[in-house]
Amino acid sequence: MVQGCVPHDKPLGEFSELLPNYEGSYRPARMGLRKALDSGKLRNPLEMQQSHAPWSARRPLSSLKSPRESRIPSAGRSRSITSNAGDRTMLPMGGGLQGLGQDRTGPELLHPQRIELPTYLNTPPRRPDGEPLAPEEKTQAIRRVQDLELLTFACRRACKTREEGRAQFSMGVLRDNLGQYSKALESYNHFLRICKECNDGQGCALAYHCMAVDYQLMATGVSPNSTEGGSPKKGPVRTEQMRKAIFYHNKHRENSDAVGKFVAHLNMGLAYSELGEKEASTVNHQYALRYALQLHSLEGQTLAIGSLSFGAGMYDSDPEKLKLLIERYLELSATLKQPKSHASALQKLGILASQQGDNDQSMAYFQQAVETAQEQGDREAEMDCSVRLGIATGQAKMAEHLSNILQQSVVGRASG
Repeated sequence: MVQGCVPHDKPLGEFSELLPNYEGSYRPARMGLRKALDSGKLRNPLEMQQSHAPWSARRPLSSLKSPRESRIPSAGRSRSITSNAGDRTMLPMGGGLQGLGQDRTGPELLHPQRIELPTYLNTPPRRPDGEPLAPEEKTQAIRRVQDLELLTFACRRACKTREEGRAQFSMGVLRDNLGQYSKALESYNHFLRICKECNDGQGCALAYHCMAVDYQLMATGVSPNSTEGGSPKKGPVRTEQMRKAIFYHNKHRENSDAVGKFVAHLNMGLAYSELGEKEASTVNHQYALRYALQLHSLEGQTLAIGSLSFGAGMYDSDPEKLKLLIERYLELSATLKQPKSHASALQKLGILASQQGDNDQSMAYFQQAVETAQEQGDREAEMDCSVRLGIATGQAKMAEHLSNILQQSVVGRASG
């Protein structure tokens, strides 16, 4: 943990000890849902097979034993499912943060993480931020947004508040996929208002999270129209929008359980890193790591340690600790079978060894990075590491050449 006094004007998170048996604020709701599933009162949508038969050929709901048995949990009906179900996709029985950062490579770890809701809530699937849609997908998304606009209007007139909220959230996700972050913020604002009217604290946390990530993406200029080499291209940081992102990340942290706090601290650390505030960034990433350890999540630990390793933080001035972090990151990513990030980590280890004057070790790391990039088919990383390998080899031979010249000079003087 970073030593010293932290300024009071920065919302760095909660500076208090965590209870050893902390399991989140909404455990009773999760227990109630599981009891209902175990007793057969609710059907588990994750175990249901999708029917491909036309609607006209399906059995009507009225033929079931009772109306209560025909209900399927939805974000609009159950306050306890809205956020907990979202957390359950990342926090299954094993306690892992699955679904976060699965395909992230080195620098892409520094993109804000999103909480994914389960598919049975009928919300549109999210696309990776900054990834452009195909023309057909874009057309379909625009049509779905238009349909949802009509649906929200109809729900408002019929006083179906929760259904309106779910439609607003779905509309926000679709606008995120289209890169229309300003319009998505309007949808999430409506969703937040409805959650407050319904006293849905978990829905409020989800709204704060979505708004914070959108502000963070807008602050760095990420959009589907700014891609380079298949990954989003960042522009100059807009300080005002990044401060708003930090504010909403902090609101998300205050209203969520352990998984939500982990995501909030992780994203706040990335935001502070973009602003150049290394101390605040490191502290938040350390808090994210603490929550990941308490959740016994290897995925969460990989994300937190990766952010500490690749982001701009206080460990930049301590090569030994940074090396230990990167080596631990390599171990975790190997355990999770995520080799895409190995080349970037090995490259950074080679740079650290070169800075410390260990040319032989630096050459070994760069050679491993080149081989790993070749295995993954990452041509760009392979070329970059090859150039660095050539530089390290030249520096090693130059040092050897200078040493030989000095020895010959000494021998010549002694013989003369």
